[in-house]
Amino acid sequence: MTRSVPFFRPYFPAAKRERITAALDKVLASGTLMLGPWKDRFESQFAALCGVEHAVSVNSATTALQICLGYFDAAGGEVLVPAGSFVTDVSAVLFAGATPVLVDMNPATLAFDLDDLERKLTPNTKGIIWVHLTGLISRDYQAIAEFVRAHDLFLIEDAAHGHGAKADGRTAGSLGDVGVFSFYPTKVVTAGTGGMLTTNDAGLRKYAEEMRVFGKDQASGDIVRLGNDWFLDEIRACVGYHSAEDLQDQLARRRSIAARYDRALANQPGIRLLDVPNRHEPAWYHYPIFLSEQIDSCEFAAALKNEHGIHTKRIYKPTHREPVFRKFDDGTLGQTEKTLDNSLCLPMFVDLTDDEVDFVVSHVVTEARARTGS
Repeated sequence: MTRSVPFFRPYFPAAKRERITAALDKVLASGTLMLGPWKDRFESQFAALCGVEHAVSVNSATTALQICLGYFDAAGGEVLVPAGSFVTDVSAVLFAGATPVLVDMNPATLAFDLDDLERKLTPNTKGIIWVHLTGLISRDYQAIAEFVRAHDLFLIEDAAHGHGAKADGRTAGSLGDVGVFSFYPTKVVTAGTGGMLTTNDAGLRKYAEEMRVFGKDQASGDIVRLGNDWFLDEIRACVGYHSAEDLQDQLARRRSIAARYDRALANQPGIRLLDVPNRHEPAWYHYPIFLSEQIDSCEFAAALKNEHGIHTKRIYKPTHREPVFRKFDDGTLGQTEKTLDNSLCLPMFVDLTDDEVDFVVSHVVTEARARTGS
């Protein structure tokens, strides 16, 4: 093995690093390390990106979820959550004093199975956490919104994978009552870590601004809520702002890479691709393929890594298979299990070259053909 293609790489080219370094020097010299001008710039930038009135930065997407669940008074109720999502969508509900109810996946959309969503609704349901898994907004987004309105529920978009994703011209983070974003190191926009919530609800903005600084009222300085030290510091706000400043160019490159994968992998034996609807523009946080059941996905991934230097991962383990969450497995989550178990995400990052994409494709196809007898 003489070549290695990493799974991801944060996008900080030399010119961007130089701008960040110069800006951080001024931050450190200023002595203002929290709630300063970079916080304001980053929040304004993100609100404009999502097409909403307000954005509030916090220290993580998990924190943003907790703040939103507190604002919507989820405690004591049930919250419908995808079984195919990251563990924090479940843990945040538990932290908020509510009960997560796991909903099965539609393999075609990677979002809710709408029939299972309807089945899981009870008089105790207070709201929904909806995840744009891999950066794709579900083609059922209007049906999900109608379901929420019909039953008077709150709708939180977990858009941690969806920076800049669009459906029919509408941007992730503007489709529900609130959007929640992550700036974890692997994300499309990163600050090393951190989070943001986006909303048109001025009351939620005020609540979040108080909760992130110990529950302090911004006008009086009085502690009016049981808050925490959940703010995003100036250093990370500065990095996040610069990470997002050329987001549209980054997304264009990710979409070009995805299109190249699509063309090369379409109709290959043993491989299913996502069917992206017209007028939907994924963020392509991950580029997933789905292997036929005759292919052992773990063995397949090991062969790509060990024999060809190609690093991959499945989307996630089904949430209810994590030991701490096994009690939420009600036996109705088979589509989630099958879809995620057969998933494999290929390398995807802005400076992935066309030659590297072609190298990945050639070995993916060869390995798939060998295992399907094609």
